[in-house]
Amino acid sequence: MLAIRQISSRYFSVIDRYLWREFALYLLAVTSVLWLIFVATRFARYLAQAAVGNLPSDVIFTLLGYSSLGALSLLLPLATFLAVMLALGRMNADNELTVIATCGVSNHRLTRNVVIFSGAIAFIVGLLAFVLVPNALSNRYQLEQHAKVAADTSGLLSGTFKESRDGDWTFYSQNLSDDKQSMENIFIEIHRDDRRPLIFRAEKGRFDIDPTTGNKYLILEQGYRYEGQAGDRNFTIAKYESHSLLIEKGEQKQARERQKALSTATLWQRGQQRDMAELQWRASSVIMTIILSLIAINLAKSAPRQGRYAGFFPAILIYIIYSNLLGITRAWVSKGVIAPWLGAVWVHLLMIMVLLVMFNWPKIRAYRARKQRVEPSK
Repeated sequence: MLAIRQISSRYFSVIDRYLWREFALYLLAVTSVLWLIFVATRFARYLAQAAVGNLPSDVIFTLLGYSSLGALSLLLPLATFLAVMLALGRMNADNELTVIATCGVSNHRLTRNVVIFSGAIAFIVGLLAFVLVPNALSNRYQLEQHAKVAADTSGLLSGTFKESRDGDWTFYSQNLSDDKQSMENIFIEIHRDDRRPLIFRAEKGRFDIDPTTGNKYLILEQGYRYEGQAGDRNFTIAKYESHSLLIEKGEQKQARERQKALSTATLWQRGQQRDMAELQWRASSVIMTIILSLIAINLAKSAPRQGRYAGFFPAILIYIIYSNLLGITRAWVSKGVIAPWLGAVWVHLLMIMVLLVMFNWPKIRAYRARKQRVEPSK
C-alpha cells in the first residue's frame, strides 16, 4: 500500500489524484444504489417463490449472495459511466474544471485520467465476468435447482401414499432421507390416457437434475417395471438395474441460465455459436466500461444554465441503446444470423464513431459555420 502511494505521488500530480478520488466516491455511491435496487428486487422475487412453495426459505439469502455477486459485472459499467459523468458534471457546475484548465491541465490530461480510472475498473469487470461471476452463477444454478426439487418433494412422507397434482402419479416410499433426495422401497403407479398403466418398484431411488437442459429426473435402481392391466395376456414385466423417469422438463430460461454459468475455458473449448456469443457478451462488458466513460466526459460539459444533471437523460438513453444493441447481437450470433468474428465488434465500432463525433463536435460546428459564411459571399 505504501509503495502504491509513493508511485502515485511521484508520477501523478495532486489534481490527478483528486480526480480519481472524486470518480471513486461517485462510483461507490452509484454502485451502492444500483446494487441495493437489484438486491431488493431479487429478494422480493425469491420471497414470492418461497411463499407459493416453489423454493425453500432457508436458501434465500445464499441465492441472494450468489445473484448479487453475479450482477456486479453488469452494474459496474453503468456505475462507472454515471460516476464519471456526475463527478465531472459537479466539477463543471462548481467551475472547478475551469480552474483546473487555468492551472495548465489540458483536456488530454483529463481524458488520460478517465482512461486510467475506467481501465482499472474494466480490469475488475473482466475478472468478474470471465472468472468470478460464472463460478457464482454455477453455484447459484445448482443450489436453486436442488432447492426447487426439495420444495417439490416437501410433501413426501415415508410410509405414506402421495398423488401428483394432476392425479396421474401415485407415489409411495418406505424410507426417505432427511434431505428428501434419496428413498428406499419405492412404489409408483402411473395412469396414462388411452394407454396401459405403468407400475414401478425399486429398492432405491434419488432425484437428479440434468445440468445442461434443467430436466428433473427420478432415478430408480434395482427394480421391476410392470405394464398393463392385471389378467391381460400382454402384461409385461421387465427387470432393470437403473431407470430414469422424467418428472419435469427444463425451461428455455434454465438453459440460458446454465449457459451463463459455464466457465470461460469450457465455452472456448466447445466453440459453438452460443458459446461464442456468451464470450463476446463477457468481453463487451469490459470494452463498454472504457467507451462509456469517455462518452461521459462530453455529457458532463453542460452550459451554465443547464445544471449538473443535464446530461443524465442522454446518458441513460445512450446506455440503453448500447446494451440493447449488444443484446440483439448476442442473439444473432447464437442463432447464426451473423458470423461470430463480426459479433459485437460492429456495435463497439459504432459507439467509437459516436465518441469521435462528440469529441470533435466543436470543430465540426466551427467548420460548418465557416462554410456557411463562405457560401453567401460567393
